[in-house]
Amino acid sequence: MNQAPYQLLTRHPDLLTATTLILTSESDTDPEWLNMVRSAGCRVQTWDWRCYLAMSAALGEDKVTFAIPEAELPDNTERVVIVWPKAKQLAIALVQMLTRVPAHRHLPEVWLVGANDSGGKSINNAIKHLADPLKHDSARHCSLWSALLRPQQQAFNWLALAKATHYDGRDYLSLPGVFSQGALDKGTELLLAQLKPLHGKVLDLGCGCGVLGLSQALRSPDISLTLADTDAFALRSAALNAARLGIQADIIASDGMSQVDGYFETIISNPPFHAGKETDYHFAEQLFASARKQLRAGGKLWVVANRHLPYEEWATHHFSQVEEVATANGFKILRISH
Repeated sequence: MNQAPYQLLTRHPDLLTATTLILTSESDTDPEWLNMVRSAGCRVQTWDWRCYLAMSAALGEDKVTFAIPEAELPDNTERVVIVWPKAKQLAIALVQMLTRVPAHRHLPEVWLVGANDSGGKSINNAIKHLADPLKHDSARHCSLWSALLRPQQQAFNWLALAKATHYDGRDYLSLPGVFSQGALDKGTELLLAQLKPLHGKVLDLGCGCGVLGLSQALRSPDISLTLADTDAFALRSAALNAARLGIQADIIASDGMSQVDGYFETIISNPPFHAGKETDYHFAEQLFASARKQLRAGGKLWVVANRHLPYEEWATHHFSQVEEVATANGFKILRISH
């Protein structure tokens, strides 16, 4: 999380008007910037559930949307400000989308701001095939650019940018920005090798494209599956894969288990442990506390962990049995129960 891009934007209050749409996934905002956005009446669109919760609490639910951005911009949009996401391919795709605004609309004025260590310094190189960028400001290790878009004739479709992850004879599509897009990461692969046929209610938490949960539903068709993630691109990918595979699943946006209802026989998760360059312990710490309350007696929590992280210590605060069942490629698999 990084407030610095927002802090750079506070130096440019003229960019914030009632016709400005802000595309961002950064939930750690700057209070001064939020006040400016509120006063100007800007709208915000985010694909990150945590960002949606933070922004809607500060600005009002009528000003904030949780969704995948689309080329059909909200009415009265004259300017788009993009807070450059860490996933470079997603960032470029957002600009590509804006070059293909439907014919009945004019292209918006576009501004981009990003932390230098997350690609902000080289935005010009990343988008030069789509726009003519011009650097306007630099502060707090961030850069601010404008981009004169070059209009494209073809319609924009996120699905055209999807990549397939191959597992057990099936393809699982993932959209730009989804964790390990187009590849089965080593931690997930290690967990899949340990899972036995499941039963009852199963939760795949931090589901990404859904390969963990959906592959188990193919293996055990009688399970009741819930897929949860904070990322709208992940949720769309999971929904697409569920439909392609003919699997019924509840697919929900949730920060950890905060929006998840009910009790489960099995919870499986490959939780994130990086936030930028920092190690992020919050998700895992909260997972053990909340999973304890929603895991049925005799149920199992399966977790992928980087080998150096002290997940066992945290888990024993809430569970009586914590077993390391596999290690490989810098990862470990924990099987946890009451």
